[in-house]
Amino acid sequence: MSFCYILNAQQQIDPRIRELYGDKANEMLGNNPELLNFWNDLLTNRIEIAELSASEDAVKFIKLSQIDLLNKYNPSIKRDVVFNPETFNPLKYNLEFTAKDTKKVYVVDNSNYIIIISPQTINH
Repeated sequence: MSFCYILNAQQQIDPRIRELYGDKANEMLGNNPELLNFWNDLLTNRIEIAELSASEDAVKFIKLSQIDLLNKYNPSIKRDVVFNPETFNPLKYNLEFTAKDTKKVYVVDNSNYIIIISPQTINH
């Protein structure tokens, strides 16, 4: 029965999550539906890329270039040379994904884009 689950999980793993884990994606996520759900929820519901409004000051946000890469499982992960909001993979960066109390905002260097991560909610 678990073999069938693993096959289904492999088919449903977002390419951005696969990039994070590289060739260890199936191993790390195949038997861990909670982790897969966490990443999917993050990508679908909690991360937003927006443009700075005229009233916002980019200086008050942490720059993306100051954030370490998450390359423990996939050492070939590299920083984006050119930022494209359509292809950007926020999972490559060690952003604060698990904050429970406040939004986290990061500014993309040399651009007017910000990355907004909404707080994590826990359902009981």
